[in-house]
Amino acid sequence: MLPASFCRAAVLAASSFVILSALSAQAPPVQSDDVVATVNGEKVTAGMIQTLRNGAAQQFQKATQQNNKDFLKSVAGLLALSRAAEQEKVDQKEPYRDQWLFARMNFLANAYVSYLNTQVKITQREIQEQFEKNKGDYEEAMVRAIYIAFSRTGGTDAQGRKRLTEAEAKAKAEKLVAALKKEGADFAKLAKENSDDAASAEKGGDIGGMKRGATGVPSEIRIAVFALKPGEVSEPVPQPAGYYIFKLDQIKVTPFEQAASSIATQLQIQKVQAEVQRILSTLEIKHLNEAFFADPPAAAPPKP
Repeated sequence: MLPASFCRAAVLAASSFVILSALSAQAPPVQSDDVVATVNGEKVTAGMIQTLRNGAAQQFQKATQQNNKDFLKSVAGLLALSRAAEQEKVDQKEPYRDQWLFARMNFLANAYVSYLNTQVKITQREIQEQFEKNKGDYEEAMVRAIYIAFSRTGGTDAQGRKRLTEAEAKAKAEKLVAALKKEGADFAKLAKENSDDAASAEKGGDIGGMKRGATGVPSEIRIAVFALKPGEVSEPVPQPAGYYIFKLDQIKVTPFEQAASSIATQLQIQKVQAEVQRILSTLEIKHLNEAFFADPPAAAPPKP
């Protein structure tokens, strides 16, 4: 058996080796002015690579974010080709000169809009005022519906049932409304039994939430829903192929704290657009030769 002192010494030695190995494996942090590569003999620092990456298109940044070698290779190739173009004065030759002038103008215009976004400041007071002014936009109606379909061509549906005419569908909807307005009426039960919208019928007519400014929802439906008080049932709302009956379960209001971020973004966009429009409104364009600006003649129809 080995002496205990020898065993302790061996353990300490092994521990020291592990610690030293870990320390040696940790590379020192790279500073911005550290030279990390050369391209054709020219020194390239870590800061130069990061600066070039910051200026690259976003998709290019993402593609090379985890691989500095690939990024440097791509940039080195661009640099070599761009210097070759400069030596040949390609930017002063047609059609490249005109393309370069337009590309520069387009870049600066877009850069200015981007710059405006960094300069616009939105205050908490502006956000609060916008929220109070448009509080209805942050309301969501939780709604149930019964849909009574009709057909102008008659026939039967997929289940073999006779399709209702428009007059028959309206009469059925009105009868359901009368029943629903009686005390103790069960909207969910009647929806399951009568609604032609199978998906919501299975859920007792529940169609989820609806916002005042919801796109894709006809205005007459939004008006009918938001005219209701919780628990009330609407009159039949006609649509091109059926009648809807709505019941408002409740109105949910998005808290200010949750809406504040989107409001700030909306206000910022509005302010930037207003400034862009202000600049564009100062343009004074005069057409001194109307013939030059005339619409081109219509192309001749193809010969038969």
